[in-house]
Amino acid sequence: MKKYRRNIFVILITVMLTFVTAVGYIGPEVKAASKYKLSSKSVTIENGKTYKIKLKRVSGKINTKKLKWKSSKKSVASVTKLSGNKALIKGKNPGQTTVTATYKGKKYKCLIRVNKKAVTDEPKLNATSVEIHRISDKAIPYIGKDPSKNYSFQFKVTGTRYSVLEWSIEGGKKEKQQFIVTDDGVVKMHIGNEYTKPSSECIVRAKLSNGKELTAKVTGIDDEAAYIRKVMDDFKKTYITDSMTEYQKMEKVAWYLSAEYDYQLYQPSWGEYIITGKGDCLASRVAVMYFCRDLGLHAGYCPDYDAHGDTVVRADGKVYLVTTGFNEKKPRQYWINEMTRELFDKRNTKNFLDPEYFWGE
Repeated sequence: MKKYRRNIFVILITVMLTFVTAVGYIGPEVKAASKYKLSSKSVTIENGKTYKIKLKRVSGKINTKKLKWKSSKKSVASVTKLSGNKALIKGKNPGQTTVTATYKGKKYKCLIRVNKKAVTDEPKLNATSVEIHRISDKAIPYIGKDPSKNYSFQFKVTGTRYSVLEWSIEGGKKEKQQFIVTDDGVVKMHIGNEYTKPSSECIVRAKLSNGKELTAKVTGIDDEAAYIRKVMDDFKKTYITDSMTEYQKMEKVAWYLSAEYDYQLYQPSWGEYIITGKGDCLASRVAVMYFCRDLGLHAGYCPDYDAHGDTVVRADGKVYLVTTGFNEKKPRQYWINEMTRELFDKRNTKNFLDPEYFWGE
């Protein structure tokens, strides 16, 4: 009986050892089967964004045909196979999907959450630097209007849910007089420039309802001033030389304006005189002044109404009275007479010219 019990005990021990051995053998096999895993178990991305994922512990040089990728909801996120053990996930619409990698018959999954794209408020102007031009309707028939140029510009603000409270011109008094901007952001030149500097600049500012401000630089070019500047430059290139005396330069101005320009009653603007080719005696005397000054001479027109076509010019140390603007067909006559100080003072009772400027006092 004891022998029989001993044999049963031995048999039981043998069975237990066999089971333990078997379990110990199976364990490493299970662990080996799960050694591969994805670089992420769950990922949250914005709509339109991408994320790279890979199956870890798989060689990066693996034949991609052995590794397959799939998205359970392609409308939410797509997955594109890359080289080796990698893939690219791209969010397409808000929601959830599962990306699955299949390798050697095993599946490895990653939960993908796609959120709405974050709304960013980044206001900006459609331009930060623009060039606009100005020309009056009266000048267009004479010098033309270039269709390739902007004579106004429409500013717009994009990239924000906030509205524009105010458009304004920044700068000094001159800039605010020269440029205007409408309530809807259209900028124009209101007043032209001097012929000595046909262009000017200002800053346009847009103030948003959230307090933020945007600015842009505007360069304004006066086509009429630019045309006058060109006429004066061409005159110097054609008729003036360095060897000429100041008197000869002064006389050339009087000759040119009398030969090239017609008389028109009640047209006193010297700028219009140069552009249209005609003007009265006031336009002529002012033109003589500016042409002479452009040559470096001291010159001033006589504003007295009775001083028909008279301009005072200092040349070669002497003072002259240049008279132009006669009511006759071109080429018109002109007079140049030397002035004594006594005659200057007599004429100056109504003209208020600065004696020191001409006589050097």
